[in-house]
Amino acid sequence: MTLDSADTLPEPVTELVLRAYGRIVSFTATPEAIEAVLDRLPPTYRVASGTPERRWSIRPMEDSNWEVLADDGVISVRLDMIGAVEGTLSNLELWVAEHAKRNVFIHAGCVSVNGKAIVLPGRSMSGKSSLTAALVRAGADYYSDEYAVLDARGLVRPYARMLAVRPHGGGASLDRIRAEDLGGRIGRGVSQVALVAVLQFTETGWDVRPLTRGQTMLRMLDNTVAARSRPRAALGALESATSDAIMMTGERGEADEAADLLLRMLPS
Repeated sequence: MTLDSADTLPEPVTELVLRAYGRIVSFTATPEAIEAVLDRLPPTYRVASGTPERRWSIRPMEDSNWEVLADDGVISVRLDMIGAVEGTLSNLELWVAEHAKRNVFIHAGCVSVNGKAIVLPGRSMSGKSSLTAALVRAGADYYSDEYAVLDARGLVRPYARMLAVRPHGGGASLDRIRAEDLGGRIGRGVSQVALVAVLQFTETGWDVRPLTRGQTMLRMLDNTVAARSRPRAALGALESATSDAIMMTGERGEADEAADLLLRMLPS
């Protein structure tokens, strides 16, 4: 079933058209679901007019589950409306990241202190959101818990969506929180990448080693959304971003302890 089907959605529904990073997309759902989408997206997504390049929608099913659909059919089935909203956003944001016209998106948490950015490359379930939240609690400005957005000069721009933090003990569900709820604030303007840390959580605690610039670029490229579709732009942005950065990899313990150690490593 596609979004052209007459019975795709119940009434009443609304189409929300958004422009972000040079692309126009839309989301069709009930007003309640639309509000949840707007709440979760960063302010770089703006309500717009025009013909969407790709469309998403959600609809309730007879068994009380919810379907997430895009132009080419069903993406997933979720247990409730919020789960469907989260599923839609994950797919929508990834599509925009892949097709952004002027920016390069890296799967990474990102914060900034006095214009110096800490970038934490990693995929879902790698712990980047919890570490990003800890850095914000420790006083860093919040840029993103999902995408570090680089321009052609390698500078990082905010992608300040609500943080998606998994509850204590893990699980598939997400708690959405604002940077202000952590006692922090959203960053403004661009920041120079000062520290790249590719870290994994372990019970044993902090154990890191330096990375060469080439190793760092490979790790970041592995987390770059458009690495295959826009390799020249991706490599150019990464080369600029890593020109003066401290680079490391290894294991970390609890997020608050790791955040304190990372902040101490920022150049003065």
